[in-house]
Amino acid sequence: MSLISESDISRAARYAVPFALLLIPVWRTKVNTEVSEPYLDEVFHVPQAQAYWAHKWTQWDPKLTTPPGLYLWSYGLCAILLALRGSPAKLDTQALRTTNAVTTGIFLPWRLQSLSDGIRKARNTRPLGAWLSHTVLNICLFPPLFFFSGLYYTDILALLAVVEAYNWDLKRASAANSFLLSTLGFLLFGLAALVCRQTNIFWVSVFLGGLQAVRKIRQSSKTCESSGISAIVRGGLRNEIYDPPVSEASLQDYFKTGISFVAVATKTPISTVASIFPHLVILAAFGAFVVWNDGVVLGHKEYHTAEIHLAQMLYIWPYFAFFSWPILAIPTLNVLLPKKLLPRYIDYGLPEKQKKLPSIAATLIVIPAMLAIVHFNTIVHPFTLADNRHYVFYVFRILLRIHPAIKYAAVLAYFLCGWAVLSAFGFAILPPPPRLLQIPAGMKPASAVSKSAVKQQSQEAKKPTRSRKSTTKKEGPKPSQPDPITPEVLARVQQSLVQRQKQQADVPRVSFVLVWLAATTLSLVTAPLVEPRYFIIPWVMWRLHLPTSVLEAFRQRRPRDENERTRADLAMNAPRFLETAWFIIINLVTGYVFLYKGFEWPQEPGKIQRFMW
Repeated sequence: MSLISESDISRAARYAVPFALLLIPVWRTKVNTEVSEPYLDEVFHVPQAQAYWAHKWTQWDPKLTTPPGLYLWSYGLCAILLALRGSPAKLDTQALRTTNAVTTGIFLPWRLQSLSDGIRKARNTRPLGAWLSHTVLNICLFPPLFFFSGLYYTDILALLAVVEAYNWDLKRASAANSFLLSTLGFLLFGLAALVCRQTNIFWVSVFLGGLQAVRKIRQSSKTCESSGISAIVRGGLRNEIYDPPVSEASLQDYFKTGISFVAVATKTPISTVASIFPHLVILAAFGAFVVWNDGVVLGHKEYHTAEIHLAQMLYIWPYFAFFSWPILAIPTLNVLLPKKLLPRYIDYGLPEKQKKLPSIAATLIVIPAMLAIVHFNTIVHPFTLADNRHYVFYVFRILLRIHPAIKYAAVLAYFLCGWAVLSAFGFAILPPPPRLLQIPAGMKPASAVSKSAVKQQSQEAKKPTRSRKSTTKKEGPKPSQPDPITPEVLARVQQSLVQRQKQQADVPRVSFVLVWLAATTLSLVTAPLVEPRYFIIPWVMWRLHLPTSVLEAFRQRRPRDENERTRADLAMNAPRFLETAWFIIINLVTGYVFLYKGFEWPQEPGKIQRFMW
């Protein structure tokens, strides 16, 4: 039981959390009032949705690059509303924006909460008023996500489809009785994710398929005790896996873990492929689409040709750090500051082996690689510096126009932000294993009675009274006294408990980070255009999988007095509340600028241009 009870302030805030979602319809209403006509990409999306509403299924705008998932979703929602309440009979821009706001405010938090509970393997027993967790609320308020909830863009639905595919994939991993149904559900929503956006293939096939393969391998493997590469390879061929928690891993462990999983997969190729067969089916369907379409995008192919853009994997780290510094601040202080300088109520009690900065070897490998990417692979799409309505335009003006050295100096920021973001997966504490006590030689523990003796006593108790009297005259053989447990046996049992606990602990492991990095890299480096919208799904998956065990361990401390209890309770909840406040501030500023700080281009007088993500 928790030794720090929930404070009245924290409880009241927990019930108030869902009401923050009311900001979504408020934002949509303000956008409809101030920007009544389609804006930017809405100019293409709105007419296409209206064509489908008029049942012109073969009409298609050649400038659209993504499949028609958004328009089919809006058609379905509006058709249901038309049947129930007789409206909307005609789809205008406001009605279509409303479908996006409904998706963000109702469907997305509902399915995100189910996914979060599935990842944590937790049962949501909270009352309806507090059914949504604070983390799910903050994801829905994530500024790039929140901003496009008031416009008619594809990003919200693309995320929802991936989230629902993930939900069904977790059911495949846990529900043996409904395996066929959950597999069909995953295939359905996996294909639906591709109909919303092509780059979702990397999340429903690579990310989810990689996680399924990891689960399958871990279920049938033992833990590899050695950390040498040759021993890891030999262990892999013996079905032993090397996969340490992120909190205990170094840069070398990421290479070792990859080698280990490849070795085990080589040993059991049939079962590994069988576990990801549905993901391969979706990948094959996407390949067939690419062949049929003669490319990935549908229209404007000349401006959206796939090319290797490794610099995207540099920009993502300051992006994460900018939005998520409230979540990273206190754990990072726990790593950087000595224990004596940390106030007790923000000291997570991280072991010393987790309080480490990037190693010299990692620095000497990663920073030169980043410098090489900046020098040889900085790609500036024509749209980036030609459109001053996007914030990315001004970021690149700073990186490229002020001084040539700035883009190289930014590498240090990329490196430090990347370290903080990836280290966040390791802000977890494994609970201490149970301590075994040595049994003295002369002591007979209650558990030392043999099973046969217990059985004999049970049978004697069931006999009639006369029979029991006769048996008392004869003494049977006494059960033999077990030998005391030797220190060597005790040490082996203790070590086994430690290893089993590490294996079963619900903390992020190196294998997960590798799979997440692979999916993130594939989804970003193939895009020459830098857009904050492209980083939404990587951020959501990162945020959902951040460990909570450090907070649970923090909660178990006995407070010295009532003031310390209140400070500890606030410290545990402060990062999430600070994240909420930070997101609301950003949304207020960017929303105000979008609505009321428009400007005109000289070549288009009288037409208001607006700043946006």
